[in-house]
Amino acid sequence: MGATTFFTYGYGKDAKEAFRRAVEEAAWERGHGGYTGTIAEKSSYISIPASEHKGKNKMKYAQTLIDKEDSRVSDKWGPAGAIRLTGELEKKIRKRKGLQGKKLKFYLFFGWASE
Repeated sequence: MGATTFFTYGYGKDAKEAFRRAVEEAAWERGHGGYTGTIAEKSSYISIPASEHKGKNKMKYAQTLIDKEDSRVSDKWGPAGAIRLTGELEKKIRKRKGLQGKKLKFYLFFGWASE
């Protein structure tokens, strides 16, 4: 079986809830049969410290970690990477999902997944 990269946004009261929601949503959209190439294949995540990506484009930084085969996110059977979103990107996602004013945290989950 192969692998592909994925990037998906999640939200919740904390990273754990955001991850659970993102996995459930991907499984609902792509099925529960496995090998979807999405976050649905992941059972855990690893938080990337804010000190690493502060002031950087979050999506580009996540892609850089994938391109450099960072051991934290390079295993299709390992954890997804998680980057906390703030600022303008968070505002755009809140608006798109109609979640303004709610006390939620937003994350970018990314990595390799089996397909």
